[in-house]
Amino acid sequence: MISTAFRLPEAPSPALQFARAGAVQSPASSTSAKAAEPADKPFEIKAGSGKEQARELAYKRLERVKACMDALKLMAKIDPKTALKLAAELAREMKGAVKAYAEAGGRNVSTGDLALIRKQAADALEARDAAAEAGIDTTAMEAQIKALGAREEDAVADYGFFEQVKQIVAGLKKARQDIKGEAITSLNPPSEEDWKAADRDQAELEREIDRAASGPAVSIRV
Repeated sequence: MISTAFRLPEAPSPALQFARAGAVQSPASSTSAKAAEPADKPFEIKAGSGKEQARELAYKRLERVKACMDALKLMAKIDPKTALKLAAELAREMKGAVKAYAEAGGRNVSTGDLALIRKQAADALEARDAAAEAGIDTTAMEAQIKALGAREEDAVADYGFFEQVKQIVAGLKKARQDIKGEAITSLNPPSEEDWKAADRDQAELEREIDRAASGPAVSIRV
C-alpha cells in the first residue's frame, strides 16, 4: 500500500468513517466514530483491483521523480546543459505517471468536488437519522452512505496524488529558472534545441494534468 500523506482542507466526513467501519451505525455510534478519528489521518490507496494497482504504480513513478529533484537542483548549478535534459526527462516521466493514473480512473479532484460529496453525505446521514427515529427501515440509506464514503475515499486519494504532482511541477519550473540563470556564465550552456525539446516536454506534462482535470466529473449521485 502507498500512503498519500497530506492534510485535507477539512476533516473526513462521517460517511467516509461509516464506510471504513463496514457496519451499520446508529446516530450515536456515528457521532462517537467521528470524534475518535483524527482529522489529519492519512488516506491510502489499497492494492486490489487492476485499476487500484495501476494507480499504485503511477504513485511509485511519482515517488521516483521526487527522489531526483534534489539532484536536479544541484546539477543546475554545476552543469546547466545536463540539468535541462534531466528536467525534460523528469517531465516526461511525470506525464506518464499522470496519464497512467488518469487512465486508471484517477482525476485531478478539486476542493469543490470534495465539498459536493461531503454535502451529499451529510444530507444522507441526516435523512438516515430522521428515518431511524421515525422507525422507518434505513437499509437502503445505509447502502447509500457507504457508497458515498467509498466515493469520498477515492476522491481524497486523487486529491493527494495531484497535490504532489503540482508540487513537483512547481519544482521543475523553479529548476528551469535556475538553469537559465546559471547558463549565462556556463562554459557549456543548453543549446536552443535543448530548450525547445525541454519546453515541449514541460508543455506536454501540463496538458496531461489539464486533461485529468477535465475528465469525468465526480458524481454525487448514488
